[in-house]
Amino acid sequence: MMDGMPVRGLGLAIGVAIAFAPMVADAQEVLVQGDRRIEDPGARGERKFHGEARLGARAGFIVEDPMFSVEPSVTFDLREIVPLEFRLGADLRLRMVDRAPEQGQVIRGTDWDEPGDFITILQALHYRDAFVFARHGQLEVDLRAGALGRVQLGHGSLVQGYANSLDVDRRRTGIDFALLVDGLLLEQPAGIELGLFVADLSGQQPLGARLGGHWAGAGIGFTVIGDPLAPRVLVPAEPPDARRVDDTNYLVSSGGRGVVGLGLDLTYRFTDRWRYWISPYLDLNAMPGLGRGLHAGLDLEFALGRRRAVHLGFVGEFTYGDESYDPSYFDVFYSMQRAQARFVAYPDDLPAGFGATASTKYGFVEATDLRGAGGYGAIRFAHDSGGYAETGYRYRPGALGHSWETRVGVDLPEVQLALLLAHRGELGFNIIEPAGTLVNFELNVPVLRYLDVSASAGWLHSTRRPVGGDATAGRPATGFVGGAGLVLLGVAGRVPW
Repeated sequence: MMDGMPVRGLGLAIGVAIAFAPMVADAQEVLVQGDRRIEDPGARGERKFHGEARLGARAGFIVEDPMFSVEPSVTFDLREIVPLEFRLGADLRLRMVDRAPEQGQVIRGTDWDEPGDFITILQALHYRDAFVFARHGQLEVDLRAGALGRVQLGHGSLVQGYANSLDVDRRRTGIDFALLVDGLLLEQPAGIELGLFVADLSGQQPLGARLGGHWAGAGIGFTVIGDPLAPRVLVPAEPPDARRVDDTNYLVSSGGRGVVGLGLDLTYRFTDRWRYWISPYLDLNAMPGLGRGLHAGLDLEFALGRRRAVHLGFVGEFTYGDESYDPSYFDVFYSMQRAQARFVAYPDDLPAGFGATASTKYGFVEATDLRGAGGYGAIRFAHDSGGYAETGYRYRPGALGHSWETRVGVDLPEVQLALLLAHRGELGFNIIEPAGTLVNFELNVPVLRYLDVSASAGWLHSTRRPVGGDATAGRPATGFVGGAGLVLLGVAGRVPW
């Protein structure tokens, strides 16, 4: 989705599922994907690149301040030459009223105070291609860069649903790359896959990779994921109602940094190649310095309809871990909990002495007894025309053990929409309680050839200042990770070529 929030979501999961199904036929049959066309290079005559220039203007609220946003961008579509399209742009957010805590400037400084903020000028990039080689070989390449709406490696036991831009103070450009090779080995379907993701090209968030292979239905994979700069211990502040905050609006940490996860996964796929894919799996994970856990599950995928355009999937999973193991450690809540595991919604909600108990996610998992059995279940739906929906619920012992996540998306010429709703807390479904809740809604409607109407709304997160906690009179800045509202409505003019 080049306009709106890019979401790989269910489309990636389906792509991997189909890629792991045998894509060759018996005897002299050749299977060709229905959406693939083989063209004579000269059939269209001279190939050209296309694109559009766009200028948007939106007004609304970001956290406590009324804002006006100017959003210029330019999109280049090179798909007639190479299968590549990308967008460059730089949103400029201006304060109309500077409400307390005052920031002292019209341009929202937290949008442009780090190297990563300037890398986000590359707002989106997508390269996807497929090649046929030898008699049965097929290779697929899928590269996306920009705001990553959903990242998953393997079965999601270490990385599942991670999103890199749910912080209203930071827009990140990351990379999500998948390489799939399929063919025959000893007359049996075989293949390898490589997955790679970098959440933030400036190095402030996780990065990981997965290498997997399959033969005759059996598969094995290895995953490594780490966040080299993840804080472990927060620096206390005076008075003890929050934590120290640096000049780029991060909670200040001390001592060791970093967290890493390692995983081995085993699977076997039963399939008729066309209508169903049934995959029992076992994942064994270790997080050095924290804990170890296992995930045993069953993934079902069905292609429905005459053209197999409807995809329906189910996942059921049993998990067991020791006292310092959190399943899907890098999940949709990770960027929120990375520096503060226990989420606080508003400055007025800070409990007495909160600064003395606030902990990073690493510190929370290390100090909390999470030992025991848990589980995960999910339902997903997708249509080849460009719509998807999925919902999943996870439980593990210990505090904050319940989580629930739902995503809905539409990517059509007439409308582009993405919705995320997630909560982590007592029962997972307490979405009316802002503490622990994430909501993100993106809508873009091309009403005319040269005019779009757009809306963004959400309850995301930000490093907030407690009441009276601004850095005045020589006092050090203090803050906490809390809920942050965002509402922007506007229009955009565009000139295609």
